[in-house]
Amino acid sequence: MTICISAISTCEQNGKKEESLVFSTDHMISVGELGQFEKEIKKYKVINNSIIAMLSGQTLLFNRALKDTQSIHEFHLVRDKIQQNLVYMRKDIIKKEIHDLFGIDENYVKELLKGEIKNPFIQNILQTISEFNLKTSILLVGFDEKCEAQICEINESGYSDYRDIHFHAIGSGSIQALNTLLFQNHAKKHDLKTTIYNVYKAKRNAEVANGVGRETEVLILKKGMGLATLTEEQLNILDRIYQEELKFGIKHKDLNNLLT
Repeated sequence: MTICISAISTCEQNGKKEESLVFSTDHMISVGELGQFEKEIKKYKVINNSIIAMLSGQTLLFNRALKDTQSIHEFHLVRDKIQQNLVYMRKDIIKKEIHDLFGIDENYVKELLKGEIKNPFIQNILQTISEFNLKTSILLVGFDEKCEAQICEINESGYSDYRDIHFHAIGSGSIQALNTLLFQNHAKKHDLKTTIYNVYKAKRNAEVANGVGRETEVLILKKGMGLATLTEEQLNILDRIYQEELKFGIKHKDLNNLLT
């Protein structure tokens, strides 16, 4: 698995307040039965200068999930195309791995479902088909035609929009990441620096989850200005703040008065 996190912020740009997006990923990848390992590979892909896609799940499915999206510029149309691609991928894999194996097709399955199924072998095939899951989600972030920041999670079952919540995370450490952003009381009104730290802290806290890598990327997407990646020096500053925050409570001088 992996971790993908994004949050909306508001910053001054050209004399007015405009929204921007901060997002973070690790470098953990999953490759079928080979398992999980950290590799110098980007967990995000640039669709255009206003839309970025991140992946949690099977890395080898990423390009197929984004097929034919580069020529689309509207956020909602990119979202819909990715969802359609995931639905097609699921059907295609079921066809190749189940239908073709038993010499059946989708119409045969539909006919079976019209009547009572007593054969346990057939029941097992149908259950396998119904429970099949790509185990892959896309976190799509970007700007719509109103220049409003959007965050959307997409899988083969559908999609969910998170603009009104102001942040979202997918992947193995998503629970820890979301809890962190809730604890930080993050809101899109927060400035860029605050949002950067909130997202960084969420990523670091997510590392306790199995499947989340230690390597960290933090990036900023601004409408009309493209993508900016935090440097190693900037990440080191964030790390120092994070470590100081972790130690602040246990080293606080007032603890000396706690049991006196």
